[in-house]
Parts: sequence; structure tokens; C-alpha cells
Amino acid sequence: MTPAYNHLPSQLKNHYILARHGFSLANNAHLICSNPDIAIPETGGPLGTGYGLHESGKIQVRESAKLLSKHLFPDQKAPYGDEEPVKMFCSPFLRTRQTAEIIRSVLNETVLDGKVAEPTPNLALRERWFGIFDMTHDDNYHRCWKEDNDAPDHGEHSKFGCESASSVADRATKFIVEEIENKMENKIVILVAHGDICQILQTSFLGMEAWQQRQIEHVETASWRDMKVSK
Repeated sequence: MTPAYNHLPSQLKNHYILARHGFSLANNAHLICSNPDIAIPETGGPLGTGYGLHESGKIQVRESAKLLSKHLFPDQKAPYGDEEPVKMFCSPFLRTRQTAEIIRSVLNETVLDGKVAEPTPNLALRERWFGIFDMTHDDNYHRCWKEDNDAPDHGEHSKFGCESASSVADRATKFIVEEIENKMENKIVILVAHGDICQILQTSFLGMEAWQQRQIEHVETASWRDMKVSK
């Protein structure tokens, strides 16, 4: 039975790609950065420019985006008859906005010749909130994931104040239905987000429970997954 917090229909009208942001300044500092007030602005952080992509992350995303271009368009030709074949949405966090812009640039350069519009940020795609672990060492991710897996309620009432996996699935799949599935069809939709939300969204596409996210192969920085599957 499909969990109540998974709002995806059994048949999707669009083709979805989940993409994780590239290696970031927060990754480099081994920090959990899940607070929008810290992660969205282009201020603060180790360089005073916000918690965006590390320079190595920008290179990483560009190389990954080239592979995505070849995956989506094997003959490297734009599809005929659609002036906007790709739609992009992203978390408003700086690291995801920068990642989305690089992916957009590569797709426009390689195949689509300017047909990919600017990515649309939406808070529904934001990072999972990691409660008391925010801005602490990223080893603490494992404490939240252990609670997801081992707690009787799978982290629904987290003792650490972490957002539950089901809450992430609820907001993200509701966004997909309301803002994408109900408004367009036959599009390639690229959702640029974060590690946990990419993992959790995969469980939604696959019809799994959200807390089972760590049972799926981890989405590394700058990686993407093609979700052209039915639940």
C-alpha cells in the first residue's frame, strides 16, 4: 500500500531526474547546513559568499551535467516540436541554485541552444531539517539516519528535532503533483536538491516507505538519478 504522505500518482505525466548539488563549502567544512536562513543567502560562510559550491564542486557538476546531457539526448539533438522540453526546479539553498544553473548552462550549450529556462526555486525542495545537528559535524547525519531506521516511530517524533523522512516526502511529492503534474506533461523535469531529499524522493517514486531511504544506494554529490519508473 502506498504511504499516505506519498502524493505521487501511479502514472506520471513527466519524466523526472533527481540531481544532488555538487561538493559544497559546507561539505568541505564537514558541516550539516540545513537552516534556510544560513544556507540561502550569498553572505556568511567561510569565504563570506554564503554556503554555496566549492570550486571543485562546480567542476564536478559540469562533468556530471555533460553525462546527463548524453543520457537524455543520446544523439545530442534537441527534440523536435517542443520549444521547452526541459523544466528545472531547485531548492532555494545557494548550493542547489548554483548547481541548477550549471546543469542548465551545460544542457543549453550541448543540445538545447537556450531552450532551458532559469531554474525555479521552491522551498518544498529544501534540505531536510536536521534539528540540533544543524551547523554541527556531518558525522551526526548517521545519528538521524539511525533514528529513521531503528526508532519504533522511524523518527516521527525525533528526540533530536530532526524533520521526519515522511514529512520530507509529504512536502516534496505534494509539490511535484501541484506544481508539475497538474500543470504540464511530456516534459523532462530536473529536480535539483540535497542528499536526503533525493534519497527520500526515490522511495516515493519506488513506492517504498520514506524511512527506508538509506536502503537505496546513496546519491553522491553532483550525481543524478533517472526516475522514469512507475510506483
